Amino acid sequence: MELQLTNEESYFIQKREEVLETISLPNKSFLQKSYDFKKISALKNEPNFVFLIAGWVAQTYRLMQIKNPIDQFVKQDIVNMLTGYWSILSFEELIKAFELERFGAYKEKTEHYQLFDCNYISQVLKKYQAWKRENKIELNISKEKETQLIDKDEIQKIMIEAVNNKYNEYLLENTISEPFIHVFKELVEQGRIKLSNANTPKLEIYYQSKLEQARAEILKETELDVSSDKSKRMSNRAIIQSIVSGIENDDAKTKIEIRAKKIVLTEFFKSEKDKLSTKIL
Repeated sequence: MELQLTNEESYFIQKREEVLETISLPNKSFLQKSYDFKKISALKNEPNFVFLIAGWVAQTYRLMQIKNPIDQFVKQDIVNMLTGYWSILSFEELIKAFELERFGAYKEKTEHYQLFDCNYISQVLKKYQAWKRENKIELNISKEKETQLIDKDEIQKIMIEAVNNKYNEYLLENTISEPFIHVFKELVEQGRIKLSNANTPKLEIYYQSKLEQARAEILKETELDVSSDKSKRMSNRAIIQSIVSGIENDDAKTKIEIRAKKIVLTEFFKSEKDKLSTKIL
């Protein structure tokens, strides 16, 4: 018996076909193009957006082999979540995230317990964001610099927003995601995070302790990273040997320095959270 599609599903399938070629690109090409994808925050203003999401929900929960029907209140909850917290993603990324889940591309499978709801969707999307971050770092993918000149006031405004957005992320997730080095650098330039020098022995001790903490974390994570990729395993082995020997190679030094900055930034944000600060700059 042929499955009857709703109008929402038919519309979704049509729109999916339009982006299927992009979704099917190799990971590097897909991630490079992702900077140009239209985000949900912009899509939600289009007249057929709710129609599109309803079709995505109906098709995706079937593909995930979920048999329980979805309550109308749950559908609305999903729409509210996607237009709010997850509006930073695009239509293409919604499809890609659950494709990766179906194909077993993530380290672990998320159990849906026959429920397609906000909790399950968020768990998959969080894994997608982690997958995207890891692959961008591994493949050295970053957004090309804008050729258009921006005045100093506009740059300052952008950096203040970046710092406050990263702090808001910390308040919500209790962690800091990549990229964050630009935020660390801005806070140093603003004098909110102090670097050590010859006249600040206490700060020198503090930063050395953070480097030791970062070194221990990187060593433990690298030892636990069982990659199926031979080159990645060889790189991990070299990092482990260099840290243990005390003669760190460039890869190990870079990872340790980045992690130390993340630790310092996290502790700074925690101190601001303890002071009930709603923003940093």
